[in-house]
Formats: sequence, structure tokens, C-alpha cells
Amino acid sequence: MKSLTHIIVHCSDSEWGSAREIRKWHLERGWRDIGYHIVILNEQILPSLSIPALNGSIELGRPFDGDMFIADNEVGAHALGYNDRSIGICAIAKNKWKPAQELSLIHVVRDLQRIFKIKKENVLGHCETESGLAQGKTCPNLDMTEIRNYWLL
Repeated sequence: MKSLTHIIVHCSDSEWGSAREIRKWHLERGWRDIGYHIVILNEQILPSLSIPALNGSIELGRPFDGDMFIADNEVGAHALGYNDRSIGICAIAKNKWKPAQELSLIHVVRDLQRIFKIKKENVLGHCETESGLAQGKTCPNLDMTEIRNYWLL
């Protein structure tokens, strides 16, 4: 069990979805559960179902108990080398986040920083991790430097 030190931000690389849908995708890949702890919705829940009021809503994914440690059953599957010491946040987005999603991200990350004493330097986009860099990732398709410098604690 390791101390929680990081938040890793992702995008789903899909234009629609939910925590339930991502859980289904990840279970189909043979994973134990959804890889992310928190999912930020856009309005497109299914390919044929758009609910604008859900844009920016937050859903819980993989359970975690709120203490400073990541137990074995809480370890995510979202960023190799960080899974056992981070919370994974994923927005339903392909190349561009909706403004409501960005606002929700800032609010939830600030709350998590306050609760878990996470420094803004330890809030990373998946593309900033070693595995993300090695894979040439652009995820989360946000300017994480700007978010850290102007929006985080």
C-alpha cells in the first residue's frame, strides 16, 4: 500500500460514454474494473442519446475509500508507473473538452488536492507520464501547464 501522491488526468478518446460504459470496455479487455476513479461526462451518454444537462457531471468509477493510501483493491489501471499512487480522472472527450468539463475538472482536482494534500506539480496529464511520453500520447488534450499555473492550488 502506497501513499497517494498524484492525480493523473485523461480523456476517453471517445465522443460518448459514461463510467458504466468505460467499466464495460475495460472488463471486456480483461481488467478487474474500470481503470479510472472519476469520470467527467459530456452530454453524449450513448451514440444516440444526448442529455445536455449531464455535461460536466462527475461519476465515480473505481472505488477508493478516501484515506491517504491506495490499497490493492483501489489501484487504478490508467497510467503505468503511477497506478498504485494516483487517482485517475477521465473526461469523456476525443480531441476537445467541453467548457463545463474543464470547470468540473478544476473543481474536483482542487477538492482532491485539499483532501489528500497533493501538490499542483503532481497533477499530470497522461501524456506527461513516462508511459504516456513513450507511447506518444496527447491525452488529455489539455494544456496541463496552464491548468497547474492558473487554476490549481
